[in-house]
Parts: sequence; structure tokens; C-alpha cells
Amino acid sequence: MPRINIQQLNNYAHLFKRQIRTTDLNYSSHLDHTNILKIIHDARVECFRELGFSEKNLLPKSNKLVQVVVGDLQAQYLNEGELFEELLIETDFIERSRCGFRMTHRIKSLKPFGSLDQFNNNLNGNNSGNNNNSNNNHHHNNIGINKTIGEINEQQNAAGTTFKNIALVEVGIVAISPIDHRPVELPDSFFKTVGLNKNFEITKIKL
Repeated sequence: MPRINIQQLNNYAHLFKRQIRTTDLNYSSHLDHTNILKIIHDARVECFRELGFSEKNLLPKSNKLVQVVVGDLQAQYLNEGELFEELLIETDFIERSRCGFRMTHRIKSLKPFGSLDQFNNNLNGNNSGNNNNSNNNHHHNNIGINKTIGEINEQQNAAGTTFKNIALVEVGIVAISPIDHRPVELPDSFFKTVGLNKNFEITKIKL
């Protein structure tokens, strides 16, 4: 059976960060596929908020209340997510219709590569000198406090970090009236706000 192959964008308009929590894991201690859908929902809500509207009101400057429902969804799972990994959820708008639009999400995490030799050498260097205790305390107190996982990984790996793609998701959104629950036609001004002009073009890259 052929797998779904969702295309990635060269660039995404919105970035949302979130760490994998214990409640996100399945019985195998990996990021559960159902929670990926909840995570992209959080990213979508935040994206809407930054653009000046919400799922409960797509047209806040209009006297017409317009809400959203999910019409369809497809997901492609690429790699496992681990506890405490910091996720980068990228979001953008890729298609428009008379009464809706399609969004795409890419979930990835920072993946360290290289050797720990440089980090271990730095630790050994900090253990020498006249101010042993104060230096050691200062060094250890700086690790994991007010730092993202990416910053810690960059400090601990000589070669640095790269990205690990975890999932690609596309969601079809339908605009509806909360009164009669019928689809509502969206104005060009809305699509202009989200970057979907009538003659828009998006360059995609394949996996």
C-alpha cells in the first residue's frame, strides 16, 4: 500500500515551539500520534492569534461571526519523538477555496550530532584552578536553567545540531456560520492577511 507523501515548503510563515511532555507519550514512551494532532492544533491557534483572528471568529473586523471546523486531515509520520525533545512546529497556508483554506504543518526537533569530547574537556578545565568550587557551581547551575534544549545541545556537542523531521500534516479548514452551521464565503481581504492572494504561488520541495 503506497504511503501518503506530503510535500514540504521551502519556508513556513509561522513557528511555534513546544517541549514533549510525559502526557504526550504512548505506551512505548514515544510521542503518540494522536497528540501530534493536538500539538498542531495549538500551533494553528497561536498562528491565528498572531494574525489577528481566532477559530471562533475568523473575521473580527466584520459584523458577521465566522467560525472554523476541520473538514479533512492527512498526516505523514516520519520519526519518533522522545521525552523532553523541543519541537519546532512550522505552519503556513497553502490553498484557498470559496469557503475555506488548507494549512500545512511540519513538526521537527533539534537533533545533536558529533562528539562530547569538547564538552568533557571544558568540564575538566573547569575543575582546575584556585576557585574550584565556585567555578564548578557556576558551570552546573547554568546548564538546563533558562536555556532551551537546543542551546544545551549546541554547548554539549562539538559538531553541533541538526533537525529531525517527526511529522508532516495538512489540514483542510472550512469557514462556517455558528448559527446555521453552513459554509461561509471568505472575502479576499482575509486571504490577503494569510498570504493567499488570488495569484499566489508556493514553491514546494519533495521529501
